[in-house]
Amino acid sequence: MRAWIPAILGFVLAFPAQAQSPGKPVIDMHLHAFKLDFAAGVPACPGDGEPTFPAIDPRADVNPSMFLTPCSDPILSPDTDEALMRDSLAELRRFNIRRAVTSGALAEVTAWRAADPQRVIPAIQFASEHPLSPDTYRRLFQQDAFQVFAEIGTQYRGVDASDPRYEPFFALAEELDIPIGIHLGEGPPGAARFPGYETYRARLTTPFQLEAVLQKHPKLRIYVMHYASPLVDEMIAMMFSYPNLHVDISCNNWAFPRAQFHDQLKRMIDAGFEKRILWGSDQMIWPGAIAEGIEAVETAPFLSEAQKRDIFYNNAARFLRLTDEQIAADHAD
Repeated sequence: MRAWIPAILGFVLAFPAQAQSPGKPVIDMHLHAFKLDFAAGVPACPGDGEPTFPAIDPRADVNPSMFLTPCSDPILSPDTDEALMRDSLAELRRFNIRRAVTSGALAEVTAWRAADPQRVIPAIQFASEHPLSPDTYRRLFQQDAFQVFAEIGTQYRGVDASDPRYEPFFALAEELDIPIGIHLGEGPPGAARFPGYETYRARLTTPFQLEAVLQKHPKLRIYVMHYASPLVDEMIAMMFSYPNLHVDISCNNWAFPRAQFHDQLKRMIDAGFEKRILWGSDQMIWPGAIAEGIEAVETAPFLSEAQKRDIFYNNAARFLRLTDEQIAADHAD
């Protein structure tokens, strides 16, 4: 979960006609099945709207309105939970997103999956405030209640991912070959003082905390959500040393200044990691984020068409171990 208040979110209805036309499938590695109360349905601006992050008087109480950046095309979330699900799934279809790793409360994820079982890949996390037991996760996985561990929010708990309390879950994921998506990166603007996120720690952005986990569990399928932004150099060092480590570019591709995102993406591409970058939206309650996140990659002037296809689909298909039959079905009209 990219727990952003909507200070930096945006909605894009129009989109280049040539982008992601049928026949060019996309996999979203980071979608959420949330309810509107996640962020009270408030609007904000996209990354290409040049969001800014104001200084806050330390004597003031922090609230979401402090981070609302004026823009000409703000996102307006749907009016109901049902409309949120409907509109989000409609955006998946519009952009030919054939599969989407979808996390949230188990009941919500199950409902979204029932609404579109071909697209929704159910995910569940083990770093929630009240995690289930490893045996319960094992049973749920064997029952196909979930297929991915995500979004693992140890950073929001203020705990290093290598903390012993999480060891049984990483061991389970390695044993059962369950993919893991872990949040490492920015939290909400002003997270240190933002109500509800008091345990978030910026220092836990570092991907170096995964080294002990990967040394102990070398066969993990794991991707770092948000590529440990802004610590791109550390992320590059980890990917160089651990060839099973991937990243997704979700949220940063639409909720941050476009120039910043392109700079960070280019650094990973220039370092040779085009085969390890996964596209994701981190759509929460603003379906328009999906269009913005796709546009951010389509407009990157340094990417070749082959690199875009790897980011949008090929890398995720390989990471998820899709069969030739599944890949062929995704490319069918």
